[in-house]
Order: sequence, then structure tokens, then C-alpha cells
Amino acid sequence: MKKELDIFLKEIQKKTAIVIGDIMLDSYLIGDASRNSPEAPVKIMNVTQKKYKIGGAGNVACNLRKLGVNTLLFGLIGRDKKGDEVISILKKNKISIAGIIKTSNPTTSKTRLINESNKQLLRIDEEVINYENLNEKEKLIKIITEKINLTDIIIIQDYNKGLLDEEFIKKILLLGKENNTPIMVDPKELNFFKYQKVKLIKPNLLEAEKVLNKKITINNTELKKDLQKIKRKLKCDFIIITLGKKGLCMYGDNTFYRVKGIKDEIIDVTGAGDTVICLASLGLCVNLKMKKIAKLANYAGFLSCLNIGTNSIKIKDFENL
Repeated sequence: MKKELDIFLKEIQKKTAIVIGDIMLDSYLIGDASRNSPEAPVKIMNVTQKKYKIGGAGNVACNLRKLGVNTLLFGLIGRDKKGDEVISILKKNKISIAGIIKTSNPTTSKTRLINESNKQLLRIDEEVINYENLNEKEKLIKIITEKINLTDIIIIQDYNKGLLDEEFIKKILLLGKENNTPIMVDPKELNFFKYQKVKLIKPNLLEAEKVLNKKITINNTELKKDLQKIKRKLKCDFIIITLGKKGLCMYGDNTFYRVKGIKDEIIDVTGAGDTVICLASLGLCVNLKMKKIAKLANYAGFLSCLNIGTNSIKIKDFENL
């Protein structure tokens, strides 16, 4: 595996990826929450630390960039301080902001309150989900069209926050088809079946259950049947379902493979799916065998859970694999 891994890590650094999707700012307020409030039956948090990280499509782009992949990110943010923070994070990660368009809607943000034991106490979401912004979307399509000849893969990160409506999705899928560029999708249930004939689709367990309208039984026989069912409906080449602590499973080329979860302490699952789609997409891009793709993506997803918030995987993180 070591020799194959070294070859893989060298090969992906020759690639260019386009990431399209919903961009979010993740804020973390960390501190002591041991006191009770005299005003209400709640805790008082004394904030000792603040952290800002990028989520959604931005996290996917940062993961790719840390692995040495030339990365182009396309999405919408607000004309606000949170949008400025997103721009700052992208610049620090040496990701071009040419594909980031500001709109009148606020930047989607999630603020998490974390105590000193790394336990999440509360999450506050601030968002305006607006599927209009037609002028901004047309601008994005134009820029993507100009850049698509540079890329080896397209990754769509859909969090149902307003960018990816039916018309926008159709245009991206058509661009991919016309340019013979494989498209990988991390979907939510709203647009799930609009992603027809893509290279890879990667729902998590809850999302898969929603689109199948059933509780999924976690055994290989039933998982294989459910993956085959989704694959037939989407006419995609490969499908991965992430199973949380139970690992993931993958189906394609008439082959099913499951990787069990890694037994270790999980700190925070935020952004784990973003990491999985990155490694799986890159594996398919360089024609890695499916078994290796599944193992690599599972391990990377596990690594991203070892710290608070979204965490970009780096090349050195694979030294112990």
C-alpha cells in the first residue's frame, strides 16, 4: 500500500479540480461553561477562544489544496464581515477568489459553542436560503465555462443553501458532458435525483435513507442492494454511502466493498463527508482501484474527526496508513 500511496499522492498533485457549491463560515466559541445563569436554567459560557473555519464547498477546496491539487472554487457569499472572513481564509490557503461572487444575501454561517471538554453545547445557524440570485448564477456559469478546459474533475458540494437549483445543475452537468469531465457529487436529498449520470454520488446514511424512504440495515447484503437501487435510479458510475462510526461502503463496476469504521476517539464529525468526497474523487481521477479508494477515503474521513471543526487533510497525515 505504501508504494501505491506514494504514487497516488504524487499523481494528484498534477491534477486540477473545480469545486462548485454552497460555501459557509464555521465559527467556534470555546470556553468554560461550568457556571449556572441566575437569569434562566442555562449555563454561562466564558469564551476564552474564537476560531473561524470554512465549511461546505470551501472545506472541500481547502482539503484539495492541502493535498497539492490545483483548486478552483465557485460559489456565493454575502457582502458582509462573514463573507470577508471567508475571503481571508481562502487567501491564506492560496485558493483563488475569482470564482467567489458576493450577493445581497448574508453569508451562510454556523456558530458552535464548545466547552473545555470539546463537547458541543449549541449550534446557531444564520442563513437566508434563496434560490434566485439569477444574475450571480449566470456570472458563475460564465466563469466556470471559461475555466472548465483546465480541470480534470468537478466536485459539486450541495448543502441546499440556494446555489444549486435545477437549472444550474443542468448547466453544470452539460458542461461536464461536453468537456468529458467527470463530475462527483456530495448531495442533499432536495436535488438528489437531479444528479443523473455523474461519475460518483456520495450521500451519508441519513440522506440515503431519506431518498430511499426506508431505514437502511447495516449489513453487507442489504447495503449492496440499497447502493444498487440508488445507482440504477441515478445511472451513476459509482456510489459511496458514509456510515458514520461504522465506516463506509462503495459500489461500482459490479463490485461492492465495505470498510468498517476505525475504533478510536472521535472529537467532531463536522466536515468528514467533505474529506471523503475529496479522496474518493481524486482516487477515481487517477484510476485507483475501488478497494484502495474506499480505504483511503475512510481513513481520511476518520482523520478529519480528530479535532474540533473542519480540518484539512495534509499529505503527511497519510504517513501512518
